Amino acid sequence: MKDIKFSVNSWVFGKIPFAELARRAKEIGLDGLEVDGEPDKLSVQEMKAILKANGLLPISVCGTFSTPDRAFNHSDSTMRNSAIAYGKKLVDMAYELETDRLLIVPSQVDKLTPYLSKEQDWENSVEAIRTVSEYAKEKGNIKIMLECVNKYEVSMVFTLEDGIRMAKQIGTGNIGLVGDTFHMQLEEASGIPSAIRSAEDQWLMHLHLGDNNREVPGKGCRNWREIFQALQDIDFSGAASFEPLPRRLTPGEIGAGLLNPDELQEEMTVSIQMLKGIMTGIQ
Repeated sequence: MKDIKFSVNSWVFGKIPFAELARRAKEIGLDGLEVDGEPDKLSVQEMKAILKANGLLPISVCGTFSTPDRAFNHSDSTMRNSAIAYGKKLVDMAYELETDRLLIVPSQVDKLTPYLSKEQDWENSVEAIRTVSEYAKEKGNIKIMLECVNKYEVSMVFTLEDGIRMAKQIGTGNIGLVGDTFHMQLEEASGIPSAIRSAEDQWLMHLHLGDNNREVPGKGCRNWREIFQALQDIDFSGAASFEPLPRRLTPGEIGAGLLNPDELQEEMTVSIQMLKGIMTGIQ
């Protein structure tokens, strides 16, 4: 099977310093980090130095879209312009980190109803993301990856099919998708492997990993061999990032520092060994 680079989304480890996160990622056996899209927390140059010192790659930049001023689908043009400005700031961050992948969510996270209507919110998001995407293309052909999230957390773009439809409407040619195995189990009616095969490598650029219970892979009952076989079948060329919520903690609780990083590191070390073992057995 083609080698897949593994990373972890940096917010998953909560409040620990970036240098400690990088050290733990190296010890786990990861190839890189999916960097939190908050450049004001730590300078990009500091992050680059820390990643280099630990032999890690900047796999992608992951934006945060839980506030109205970062909602591409907002009914207020002032808010959409603020979201566009944040998106461009993320593009600059990706460019300086020397990664060509940037994750965005097309609608506000944790807002389940449209600002105006599903149709108008969709059009607002398409137009706003197109502006960011054109900027990203000019900046260095940086790829914008739309994350498809379940309907209990966002108001639109739930499935990979939804994401492909939006990517085609944006039409800039540097748009792809992020699948998330937790969200996909709730939204992909034909199952995760089938959805992966339907999207193909043309659209699926990145995969977030979480078991059916949102723990690390192997702590639930998901069939990971079927998922990685599907990735092999489409000749997947992207990366896979761990994004679990260990011990059933919420993102807010993790952000508040309630996570035990030693436990998560141990679980991820076992999990990545399991996944690499599965990959070795797939021809």
